[in-house]
Amino acid sequence: MRWTSLLLVGLALVPWGPVAQAGPPLPPKPGAKPAGAGPSSSAAAAAEALQQRLTILRRKVLRDEDFNETDDANRDPFRSFTGIFTDRGPRVNVQQIVPSIFGKFALEELTLIAVITGDANPRAMFRDPSGLGQVIKRGDYLSKSAARVTKILSDRVVLELAEVAAGGETRALEKAILVNPEGAEK
Repeated sequence: MRWTSLLLVGLALVPWGPVAQAGPPLPPKPGAKPAGAGPSSSAAAAAEALQQRLTILRRKVLRDEDFNETDDANRDPFRSFTGIFTDRGPRVNVQQIVPSIFGKFALEELTLIAVITGDANPRAMFRDPSGLGQVIKRGDYLSKSAARVTKILSDRVVLELAEVAAGGETRALEKAILVNPEGAEK
């Protein structure tokens, strides 16, 4: 068992192919046998070549440019290249359709008839023009304009609407709907 592990370590350290020297050869160490002095000379030469390569690598100074990604030499191993091989075709802007309560009616057609507060989850009830009432909660979407319920207070419900500006930009508007607008005006 011990011999096989030593053999595997020895094989890993032996270079497989010609060894390229980066500089002039180092002078022989004192007491070293000349090349060709027996069967152990090839192992000693391999060990010496390994030592030469290690000293060259230890002297190398790394710069910031060594870590920049280039197409030919220094590739980022965490970058995905699958996008290169897929055909994306023309991009089409798809509007997201939000499922909304009372999706057939405009916001102005709906009436807020009740608010239930005092709980961790306040609720409100809206009625459509046909008289059908529906209970809503925070985060629900109402009407054709997909107004999102942001707050339910004791006397009103605050909605967030998406408005498209002249330049094509979308901005958010807040609109408050009172529980009893006819009674508030009197």
